Amino acid sequence: MSRSRNRHHRASLNRRGNVGTLPGSLTVDPAAPQPVIKEMTYGPQDLVERTLKDVRDVPTTVGTLPVTWIDVDGLGNADVIQQLGRQFGLHPLALEDTVNTHQRAKADDFAEVLFVVMRMVKGPPLVTEQISFYVGRNFLITFQEGIEGDCLNPVRERIRHRRGRIRDVGPDYLFYELLDAVIDSYFPVLERYGELLDDLDANAASANIGQTLTQLHVIRRDLLFLRRIVWPLRDVMMSLLRGGHPHIAADTQVYLRDCYDHAAHLIDILEVYRETCSDLRDFYYSKLSNRTNEIMRTLTVIATIFMPLSFIVGLYGMNFDHMPELHWQWGYPFALGLMGCSATGFLYFFWHRGWLRSAEPRVAEDDSPTTPFPPDGGSAEMAGSN
Repeated sequence: MSRSRNRHHRASLNRRGNVGTLPGSLTVDPAAPQPVIKEMTYGPQDLVERTLKDVRDVPTTVGTLPVTWIDVDGLGNADVIQQLGRQFGLHPLALEDTVNTHQRAKADDFAEVLFVVMRMVKGPPLVTEQISFYVGRNFLITFQEGIEGDCLNPVRERIRHRRGRIRDVGPDYLFYELLDAVIDSYFPVLERYGELLDDLDANAASANIGQTLTQLHVIRRDLLFLRRIVWPLRDVMMSLLRGGHPHIAADTQVYLRDCYDHAAHLIDILEVYRETCSDLRDFYYSKLSNRTNEIMRTLTVIATIFMPLSFIVGLYGMNFDHMPELHWQWGYPFALGLMGCSATGFLYFFWHRGWLRSAEPRVAEDDSPTTPFPPDGGSAEMAGSN
């Protein structure tokens, strides 16, 4: 299977594995990509970077330099994951949570290893990927699901080019850098959703109501899902800030405060966007209701105009012998004139009262697609003409 396979929108966290399986069992997704193991071992002056073809090659460089970062991209091989777990003393329950990618963000301290799990995001359209961290005395292991691309390249570049203090400190600071990169990757995604909502708001007067409501439903669903995965993330940051983890130094905890602030900021942005989405949806439902009322008003006007016409036609359709107009030479033109005058009189009355004026502008229908997200991820016209 191609590692660049296309994945659909993931608006739910689906649980894998059978109910009642033995704790610590690894049930991998048969469709998951095979693991690609990349290693970066570094110190203040040296850097060794390689891609490993065999998991048995991992221990050969661990401990030769102060920090070893092993990145496993793909969860399709349980044997590889179990062997890494044995080599680094990773708890079976943590490994089970790693391959079951429905986890909410959390942090667990397993004696010699700190285990943290959270989600990376891309979009819109929204795609999420679970990432798991194992922080040890001189190593850091990350597991990703295998979706093409991640947000960790800036950290890799800082290691390669010795930018900042990352090469001079331990794996706990590398852990902070990766956490910060993952959390910061949420902001461009939310910014894009904000632009989509701004477009809907700006085109509210002329938008296609049915299409726009569909777009709002997709955006609202994504925002609810993002809120669901960001709220536990703030709790994880708070847990790390409380301290007590032997592999998180006190000076690194100061940097973790920045991650907590960013997580809190994400929640604030999500709440604002959810309120905006709800307000826009209420506006469009109100607009739809007004349009329905206008249609009913038009039909009522037509029915009211035809009521006297129907009365006149019914009156002269009774065919009584002593109805003088039945045998009158001008009876037919008189009946037609009477109906025309009645209709004209009603139309003038309705126009004079302002009942024939539309409260909304009428624009042509648009056949543009209902999805709010362009296939190429670029800027899209959110609101079609109605």
